[in-house]
Amino acid sequence: MTLDESKNENDIVSESDGIKVVYEPELEDYLNGAVINYSDRWFNKGFIIEASNLSSC
Repeated sequence: MTLDESKNENDIVSESDGIKVVYEPELEDYLNGAVINYSDRWFNKGFIIEASNLSSC
C-alpha cells in the first residue's frame, strides 16, 4: 500500500468519513467488507487492513 497522488481512469474510489481510498478493480473482491485502521504503536505503526476474506500463508 502506498500514498499516491495519481489515479488511473479504471481505479475505484471509496470514501468513508471524508477519507478516500483508491484501489484497482482487481482488488475489489479482496477489499469488500474490509476495515482499514491506523496504529501508532511503536512496534506496529501504519495502516492495517482487516478483511475476513483474507488469510496469510
